[in-house]
Amino acid sequence: MTSAIFDFGSNWQEFSRRRIDRDRLNNASESLHSLLEKKTFDGMSFLDVGCGSGLFSIAAHQLGATKVVGIDINPRCIESSQNNRERLAPQSRIEFHVASVLDAEQLRQFGAFDLVYAWGSLHHTGSMWRALGNVAGCVAPGGILIVAIYNKHITSPAWKVIKWIYNQVPRIVQRFMIYLFAGVIYVAKLLVTRSNPLKKERGMDFWFDVIDWIGGYPYEYAAPTEVTRSICNRGFVLQRYVLAQVPTGCNEFVFRRLLT
Repeated sequence: MTSAIFDFGSNWQEFSRRRIDRDRLNNASESLHSLLEKKTFDGMSFLDVGCGSGLFSIAAHQLGATKVVGIDINPRCIESSQNNRERLAPQSRIEFHVASVLDAEQLRQFGAFDLVYAWGSLHHTGSMWRALGNVAGCVAPGGILIVAIYNKHITSPAWKVIKWIYNQVPRIVQRFMIYLFAGVIYVAKLLVTRSNPLKKERGMDFWFDVIDWIGGYPYEYAAPTEVTRSICNRGFVLQRYVLAQVPTGCNEFVFRRLLT
């Protein structure tokens, strides 16, 4: 039997080995630029929470961030991030550390940041609301918090069961589940977005994304109003909200921390 927790690090390692190149880095930089509507991060500090492959940490550096720190609880993610840094930004001082977003004391050791980026990671911690509160505490006064959280949908509880089952069955059954759901997900995304699911602008490509989606456990989700209320109650204002492309996809939020 396998672990009840999905090994995101192995998926990121394989994706990094097969897919990450300078073109994908440029796409990541454009994604950050588009979401934040900033052409440059000159002089800013950037914390990447759940850095995965480190791609967006490197992208922040490419956009001019002077202090960049990526953290992840999975050592394989940190290894992948360091390898990608050496290939794509060998002269940079980007730091990658094994750290838990659920450990507020550990986070405080890294200091406060102008930009805190937690895209699609907090809902996999097993304690999403606690994680949200902790990352909010990493944002400097006047700074920006970017989070992406799975949308709450009528099918969300069913997906949670599927993900849990995936992490309980042998690898041969996992492989069957991936092939089975890949077709379902492809058709569903095609019908909802009316665009080719194989063409993605950020993150992983379709195949690795399917593996991440089917296996991604722990798994939590929230309605947009729940996320907004949670963060705004901590002294933030919502600057931008981007609705998920598909019903169970990630809603994106850009919050600014008040100066007082």
